[in-house]
Amino acid sequence: MAISSLGSGMDIPSLVAQLVAAERAPTENRIARGENAAKTQLSAMGSLKSVFSGLQSALDKLRKDGGSSARTATVPEEAGFTASAGTTAAVGDYDIEVLALASAHKLTSAGMPADTRLGTGKLVIEAGDETIEVEITEGRNTLADIRSAINTAAAGKGVSASLVNADDGQHLVLTATDTGTEGKLRITTQGGNGGLSALVYDPGVQTSMSETVAATDARVKVDGLERTSSSNSLTDLLPGVTLNLTEAKPGETFTLKIGTDNAALQKTLQSFVSAYNAAISMTKSLTAYNSETNTAAALTGDSMVRGLQSQLRNLASEQVVDFKALGLKINTDGTLALDTTELTKGLAEDPGALSRLFSGDEGYGAGLEKLLDSVLEDDGLLDSRTDSLNARLKTYNTQYEDLDRRMESLQARYTAQFTAMEQLVTQLQGSSGFLSQQLVSMS
Repeated sequence: MAISSLGSGMDIPSLVAQLVAAERAPTENRIARGENAAKTQLSAMGSLKSVFSGLQSALDKLRKDGGSSARTATVPEEAGFTASAGTTAAVGDYDIEVLALASAHKLTSAGMPADTRLGTGKLVIEAGDETIEVEITEGRNTLADIRSAINTAAAGKGVSASLVNADDGQHLVLTATDTGTEGKLRITTQGGNGGLSALVYDPGVQTSMSETVAATDARVKVDGLERTSSSNSLTDLLPGVTLNLTEAKPGETFTLKIGTDNAALQKTLQSFVSAYNAAISMTKSLTAYNSETNTAAALTGDSMVRGLQSQLRNLASEQVVDFKALGLKINTDGTLALDTTELTKGLAEDPGALSRLFSGDEGYGAGLEKLLDSVLEDDGLLDSRTDSLNARLKTYNTQYEDLDRRMESLQARYTAQFTAMEQLVTQLQGSSGFLSQQLVSMS
């Protein structure tokens, strides 16, 4: 840099700033290029993690959530039952006949005035496996008091108590909370003055209360085979099928059809295809190179990303035959396409084909799951690369701090040098003026 003039009044701060800036620029630009590259790659790692996580979720729905074996249950109208089918239900037709429904045991006391006070003591109510002991004390022994005491002690288990005000007086009604013979009620008393005997129900010994609804079990036939149940909801009659009985229709048989839920399978498989294509497209875009503009993507030449893309495509290419049977086609760019018509046809011919492809410990689904786990697990490929990039960014911060310190030192040195130069020039100019005056006076 050329300095045109020196002397008193020279702008030293401006001159020093220009020199320091010229010295700083090359190093600062180098650090900035490295920092920007690391940030770009870190952002790319985040994008990769997002699409691979989406692919993992879509795969889980096919492997772990029964998405590859969804079922439908079809029941005729007014069949006396409803049904739902889980993923373990076997496809087929079943003849169902509802012979009887399970009912909850119900007992009613004799009618009496509402203000009637019964005796004291303990009511012992047995309801299936539940035993409820209810203390009845003096002054709190009307039917209303006893109803409240029973409900408090039972807390919704075994029995519930209510009141009915009929023409012949007030009745205490006890209803088993569980249907069938397993919930049958038995009421006895202990201690007291004997007044609670009006609420005893102990067949064969003493029965003061009336049985208004008997405890009966449900009875149903499947393909001619009879099953008895204390509940109207049967979950183990047909594996994977829940049967809810709503009306007894003895002598009438209705067909329950368990089939493949093609709509659900198609939706789940299409979600997987979309997630897979997103992963393929992302790895491709992040490693692309535009030869026309000579522009590289964030991870152009990155062996890890190229390897992931290659593994995805290799796993798919090994399943070409199985894919084709389910309407899956591998495009030339590595993405997948789903033909729903072919999927429906394939499932009709082989309902278990999709499950075999994606479920189990072998095959395509297992291989893809293993790959995704290696990518997404803690300290996996993406975590390791992300940690490495974050560590690199910290080094750039350190380089900036070192550069700042060097420039501060350089600025101080330049300032000291130019200040000393200014002082010297000022002294020389003063000496020159003195000599000029002396020469003038001598002449």
